[in-house]
Amino acid sequence: MSKNVIIFYSKDNNTRTGAKLVAEKIEARIVELIEVKKGNFIQALVKKGSKLQGNPWSEIKDAEAVFLMFPIWASNGVPAMNAFLDRADFHDKIVTIITFQQFEDLRNSDKVHAYVQKKVEEKGGKVICKKALVGGKMNHYAGEAALKMEVDKIKFT
Repeated sequence: MSKNVIIFYSKDNNTRTGAKLVAEKIEARIVELIEVKKGNFIQALVKKGSKLQGNPWSEIKDAEAVFLMFPIWASNGVPAMNAFLDRADFHDKIVTIITFQQFEDLRNSDKVHAYVQKKVEEKGGKVICKKALVGGKMNHYAGEAALKMEVDKIKFT
């Protein structure tokens, strides 16, 4: 079993495609966060979580490296990732944060990354890399070629 696990949430397939592209580069297992009821912009704005299906937290139990991939909504993380972060145990794990957003200036990604890093560190993990990438506009899929160009900006060692 792979010691690299990608935990992701995707609404418009941008992050899903990004997760698949990253998984090919690092030989990772992919786990999609699926909400019982779709989270929304307001929940993102106030950093609330949504209820997740299954037990995605157990998927990182034996991982050494965890990659958290999600879009940025309302200058914040998405409700599904907020819910995952609330219950995840990151002890002895190295974590990479990769976000996708519609704005080319990547505005507020540093604040989102800092918030997620704090949550990971509070749960015993160590963030080793944070990357902000451009995905599609809201309700728009950027396409695999455009997303591959973004993922290729990340240097994996």
